[in-house]
Amino acid sequence: MIINRYLNREILTPLATICVILVIIFAGYSVTRYLPDAANGLMTGQTVLALVFLKILIALEVLIPITLFFSVISVLGRMHAESEIIAMEACGLNERTLLFAALRISLIVAVLVAGLSLYARPWAYEKSYWLKADAKANFDFSRLKAGSFHEIGKSNLVVFLEKIDTHRKRAEGVFVQQQNDTKRKITRAKEAWQEIDPVTEKKVIVLRDGYHYELAEDGSKTKFFRFKKFSLPLVPKEIDSIGYRRKAASTMSLAASSDPADKAEFQWRISTGFSAVLLGLLAVPLCRTAPRQGKHSKTFLAVIVFAVYYNMTVVAKTWMEQGVVGSFPGIWWPHILFAILLLILLKRSNSSVSL
Repeated sequence: MIINRYLNREILTPLATICVILVIIFAGYSVTRYLPDAANGLMTGQTVLALVFLKILIALEVLIPITLFFSVISVLGRMHAESEIIAMEACGLNERTLLFAALRISLIVAVLVAGLSLYARPWAYEKSYWLKADAKANFDFSRLKAGSFHEIGKSNLVVFLEKIDTHRKRAEGVFVQQQNDTKRKITRAKEAWQEIDPVTEKKVIVLRDGYHYELAEDGSKTKFFRFKKFSLPLVPKEIDSIGYRRKAASTMSLAASSDPADKAEFQWRISTGFSAVLLGLLAVPLCRTAPRQGKHSKTFLAVIVFAVYYNMTVVAKTWMEQGVVGSFPGIWWPHILFAILLLILLKRSNSSVSL
């Protein structure tokens, strides 16, 4: 039917446009998060680009349903405002035409989002964890910038360099702090460089002509000595494992797990496709406006509705992870509530009456 092709084109065009815009905005935000590490020498530019790509892939499961929701709102809102819906009524069409058009596109989007959530998202998380672990493991002392404090790892190693000799690949005026729960180690040296220990094959910072202090956190004892040459071990070059990361775990392993947090992650993944369909259909009754009321008159309402819906799903997931709610209703209660809202809105719109 011509009207179906027309509706499909009208919805898909802004869907693609808005999605690209959101991806560009999100990519810019992600770049700003990693650029300081690249500027300070903690990551290479290639690693930053890879992490940004993976972040975008992870975010698509949320960005695409958002785009679908606002695309349907904007297109059908315009059609109501410009009296195109009245023209459709004159042709004998009813609201089911709009609902089925939104449903067809929503189902296609749901399949795409489900695939991203069930398979692409955990893969992207796993790759990003490996990239970050590799960046820490392959930390290169010679890439650090002078004049800034650099935190390596989870803030357990802090390095400050006054000056860097790029030709010799050595730093001058070096301050290094290592800290754990029991003691703090502070080293001050005239110069330092990075080497690979031939015995342990671990990276070490070699410091020359300086002082080393070891301070107990409870103030019970202090050690101090001067050195001509001193080595501080870093992390192993090879990373054997990133450990268990729930967001990187396979969907099948999560399905077999009895841990509440694993169950919450599993339910989140299988709910994303349902969310896409629900948002696509919910946009149909929400976009209804009177002729000449303005095609963007319902945009603010749509923003509020989506914000409430998304935050409720996040809260539901958190509650399930913390054991506040069980596997049922789990994270499904916000979806159920909004499905009921959809039925109420459709009933109030009197869908059996011609447009």
